Amino acid sequence: MVSMLSMSTVPAAPPDAGLEEFSAAIEQFARAQRRVAGRFNRAPAVPELSKAQYLLLAPLLSAEDTLSVGDLAEAAGVSAPTATRMLDGLTERGIVTRAGGARDRRVVLIGLTDHGRELMDAKHERVLAARAAVYAQLTPAERRGAARLLTRLARAIEELHP
Repeated sequence: MVSMLSMSTVPAAPPDAGLEEFSAAIEQFARAQRRVAGRFNRAPAVPELSKAQYLLLAPLLSAEDTLSVGDLAEAAGVSAPTATRMLDGLTERGIVTRAGGARDRRVVLIGLTDHGRELMDAKHERVLAARAAVYAQLTPAERRGAARLLTRLARAIEELHP
């Protein structure tokens, strides 16, 4: 016998036009970021560093000392094994140094070499210039809300997968 509830003819809620517009905008934004990242990696202004490598090493720009592989991986949103593979190549090229932790030898600490610092500073300047160019295209009203909205979106996305 079939239940009356399973045969319900209650119409589905109409699609939320705001949600559809938001979803389309998120997809458009993500595609634009992927396209730009692809162009950035094909013809980088600082060819020694890809975008992924820059993002992995970026926390070292403001760090007072070395950081662990785990800390760098977490900040970049990659796994520790992925970060380790990336750091292997960067170490071979003289961009970063590796040292064992003083208290825990299992911890590997990463620092920038002088050459690595020069590359990261140059890449950072390019990133800031690109962000300034995007910012300049916004109206004053859009500029006022952009940082708050982007921060809120990042928090909401992170909360989906704590």
